[in-house]
Formats: sequence, structure tokens, C-alpha cells
Amino acid sequence: MFHAISSLFCKMYIRELNLIGFKNYEQAAFSFTPTVNCIVGHNGTGKTNLLDAIHYLCFTKSFLNPIDTQNIHHHDPFFVIEGNFWRKGQDEHIFCGFKRGMKKQFKRNKKEYERFSDHIGLLPAVVILPMDIQLLTGGSDERRKFMDSLISQYDHVYLNNLISYNRLLMQRNTYLKKAFELRKFDLEAIDIYNQQMAEFGHAIYERRQAFLENFIPVFEVCYTHLSSGKEKVTLFYQTTLHEQDMMQGFENTLEKDRLLQYTTSGIHKDDLSLEL
Repeated sequence: MFHAISSLFCKMYIRELNLIGFKNYEQAAFSFTPTVNCIVGHNGTGKTNLLDAIHYLCFTKSFLNPIDTQNIHHHDPFFVIEGNFWRKGQDEHIFCGFKRGMKKQFKRNKKEYERFSDHIGLLPAVVILPMDIQLLTGGSDERRKFMDSLISQYDHVYLNNLISYNRLLMQRNTYLKKAFELRKFDLEAIDIYNQQMAEFGHAIYERRQAFLENFIPVFEVCYTHLSSGKEKVTLFYQTTLHEQDMMQGFENTLEKDRLLQYTTSGIHKDDLSLEL
């Protein structure tokens, strides 16, 4: 099920969707209304793929398969997804095109994005899937992904900080692995990673805190309503930054990181705990 986030008066909705060479669609066109749209059809006819195409236009990628080449129709050379949206009283034309062996193109009103991340939040959306049970039964990475996805859609500073932190995390892990293989470790080099990651990590931590201060009360009220007042639930933000700063955390786990060859502390280990 797919819901575009909109106000009571529908400030944003998708009007038209055109597909060429996308998944099981050789060529197709769809029109939508500002209210509720129901998509029906037999199994395997492309209902979920249609929703995935809308997701592409909102997030620049698939929610089912992030590998663009695998989303091209059979042996076709390319796919094109185009959508017309009504947003805040204006028409928005969004184009996504990908050709085998080429870089993906993403355009807003015929102007190509230099960075795909600049598009995130323009068309906020939420995808609800049966596999969302992983938010409860899965690992902490599922819950962080959920939280990061929501915050990133309205806070571009958060998104950019998250991208920078994750890039540094990959670089630090690569360095730890190489240092272990070469039996040569440079404390000054690792300290540079630590300082940069701590700067971005602290900013991410503060914005997660601010988000949860608003989200948790709403979540609790909604759950109480769904359970007819018979159950109460709450969420807790689990992070080592409640007790120590990131630099201290990196120092405390340095020997463990060197042995395991990856970073074991930081905001990429945060979690949400649910209690009934």
C-alpha cells in the first residue's frame, strides 16, 4: 500500500504516470485523482511495479530492487518513468531515465539534478509493506533506516550529514581492514576519521532526539486508540551518546575495532526499543 503524504486539502498528489520499458511494463500510462486511488488486478500484472515507479519519482530509486539495470523490461536497452504532480498549487514534472551502461538521469521540470539527494523531500511519501514487520522483529538497522528515511524527507541538513557520516564510516572500516592486513596502524590517521565522524554524528544525534520528542507522543496516542485503551506502548532511543560523546566512544572501542576490522561504536549503532 502506498500513501502520498498530504494535507486534508491535498496540497500534493500525482496526476499522471507514464512508463516505458520499466519492469513488466513495455509502455503504459495512468491517471490519478486527488482523493483515494485503488489499484486492482490479478497477481503478476504489475500492481506493485506501478507503485515502485511512483517511489522512483519520489526517492530516485526502487523500494524493491536498488539495482537499476534489473528494473529494465526484459532485454530492453532503457527505462523511462515520467510523472506529473500537483504540489503547492503548481505542476511538477519529474523524469527518471536509465540506459544500460549509462548514468541514471533525474530531472525536475526538465532541469537535471546534479545530486540526487537534492530531490529527497520534494515529494514526501511513505511505503507500507507486509515486510515492515521487520521493524519489530529485525535488527537495529531496520529501525534506523525507518527513522532516517522520515527525517531526511524534511531535513536536508540531516540527510547531508548522514551521507557524509556513512562515507567516512566506510573509509574508516576500509582503513581498519588494511591496517590489520599490513600490521601497521597510524593513530593520527584514525583520529582524523574519529574527529570528522564525531562532528557529523553529534549533529545527527541531536536531530534524531528532536524528531523523537515529537514522534513518540503521537505514536503513543495512536497506539492507545488502536488498542481501545487496553494497552500502552512507548519507544526509547538507545544510543551510547546518552552517556558519552563519540570521541570517547571511539577511544573506548579502538582495540576492539582493530581486532574486528570495523567500527563498533557510533550513531550507526543506535536503535529504537519498543515496550508494551
